[in-house]
Amino acid sequence: MTEPPQLAIFYDQYSASIFEIIGAAHDWCRIVWVVGWSPNVPPIRALSRFGDVVDLTGMNDTQAVEHLVALQPDGVVVFDDPPMRLAAAVAEQLGLPFHSPHTARLMTDKLAQRTALQQAGLPVPAFAAVRFGEIGAEVPFPAVLKPRAGAGSRDTFKVGNREQVADALAKCDQDEEFILEEWLPDRTNELGLGSDLVSVESVVRNGVIEHIMVTGRFPLAPPFRETGSFLPSDLGPADQDPVAALAGAASEAMQVLNGLLHTEIKMTPEGPRIVEINGRVGGGISGMIARLGGPSLHVWAVRLALGQDVGSVPVFPESSVAFFRWIVAPLSATKVESVSGLDELSALAGIDEVRLNLLPGDVVDSREGSPRGHVIRIDGMVGSHAELAVLIHEQIESALHLTWSFNE
Repeated sequence: MTEPPQLAIFYDQYSASIFEIIGAAHDWCRIVWVVGWSPNVPPIRALSRFGDVVDLTGMNDTQAVEHLVALQPDGVVVFDDPPMRLAAAVAEQLGLPFHSPHTARLMTDKLAQRTALQQAGLPVPAFAAVRFGEIGAEVPFPAVLKPRAGAGSRDTFKVGNREQVADALAKCDQDEEFILEEWLPDRTNELGLGSDLVSVESVVRNGVIEHIMVTGRFPLAPPFRETGSFLPSDLGPADQDPVAALAGAASEAMQVLNGLLHTEIKMTPEGPRIVEINGRVGGGISGMIARLGGPSLHVWAVRLALGQDVGSVPVFPESSVAFFRWIVAPLSATKVESVSGLDELSALAGIDEVRLNLLPGDVVDSREGSPRGHVIRIDGMVGSHAELAVLIHEQIESALHLTWSFNE
């Protein structure tokens, strides 16, 4: 019997769930869980039930790459950003299909990414590197301040002057590097189902990009916290082609050859503009596509990493809308006091799953990104964008009741 290929999966608690990954990989490969590349304590005992575990704790990057290369995996895959450069270094030495080290750096450094987009001739806002004590940048205000290597809206602030930049940086890790960039204005101020932010989900094979779908985003919670997404987006036909073309141009600027991309784009009065491009499956996207009858993008990520053909990009029905919704705390809240209405919420038509992420008594902090800091996650599918608007703005708000502690 032929041995199944060996896939190195870079894992920590903020990757896709263990069971999502196992479900995606078990038909195609033998899993090697790579842990210890982040400060989070990995669940080694649980992981070892479903594959081999390689712990990189205590190794520097050179040692980690040498150790992994010696194992000779047949593929490498990541489901979040932090291990991408390490995976790229391993893939380069073994000749595996993955982002090049150059592309991986662009995907994980917002300053380098903005520079590459600008050099490729794409329109970008004014931007500059800043850090605590070093705010010499001449960037027009209002502006957005965010970590160069951040994700999930962590430590992201809208700032109106240099003093606010200094105040925001003083709240963060003072050794971390940030990027300050001119705020991209909204195309419309009308309250609707979606925000002016969308994402394009794409697959790249041998340098050729194909778009799977455009994802709509619910309006952000202050300052820039995500509140969920829905598929397909509610963009009109006239916007679809420019958005897809911009995502393709961004992929080319990043020199992507193979993999799945999640490209965030904002609709502005001057047209669509890149917010950022991510070299992996977007959070929550695979589940929504599966709800619509499409393939698991986690399976696609596994098979692409192993150099396998994933087939044609699917065509989706126009009559259904899949979604996930994060319930986040108010901006100045400090703790969850109470949560009620979960049974009523679960009984609403169109809702398939309700998951409580934080319990009464848990601390909340608006600086923490929504993927980690949300209180409740709601997943489901409805028949139209109009039905989704009623569910989000009326039925969920009526069923769910939360109370908070606030700063005095």
